[in-house]
Amino acid sequence: MLDKIKDINHALRNKSYLSALALSLTLPDICGKIEYPHFKHKNGKRDVGKQYATWFENWVDQFFADNTGWIKDYTKAKNPYFTGRMCYSLRCSFLHDGNSDIGSWGDKEDAEFYYSYDFELALGEADSIGLSWVNQASNNSKITKTKTVRVNIDKLCKSICQAAENYYQEKDPILFKDHKINFLDFTSFQTR
Repeated sequence: MLDKIKDINHALRNKSYLSALALSLTLPDICGKIEYPHFKHKNGKRDVGKQYATWFENWVDQFFADNTGWIKDYTKAKNPYFTGRMCYSLRCSFLHDGNSDIGSWGDKEDAEFYYSYDFELALGEADSIGLSWVNQASNNSKITKTKTVRVNIDKLCKSICQAAENYYQEKDPILFKDHKINFLDFTSFQTR
């Protein structure tokens, strides 16, 4: 675990944001699998999405609190603007489809509004959240409300890394033995 975090931080220092993001998005997978092995589908297979999102919500969402703040012990945001479900969707889109389209993360419609969702990754910008409305002036149809969330890549990577490192420090390192990349480093051998 710590070698992955070290590599992510190295990538961020070198402005290799896509590499840092890709590796960061795997950490909640590892930690969620360890913390919630009992989250399974009816067929007995691992419920990856539930493990991932639940771990993120319990360890990372504190870094994404909106203006309502945190619960008493500051370990969880009252109303995070970037959730475990959103991060899992980003992980799937980014690692499997090569994009950052996380689709919708809330209701599509209620009594008053239709909803659309915009998610943006940013560099050098602070996170932001917002709402905008498009008025359907000519008829009595519902108004479309667009929810927008912008997340700074650097902050996202560092937040996941900090949470994963805290998690690692609380657990027995033996739990992480199956989550190690083994490779041979032939560059250290000198030829004569």
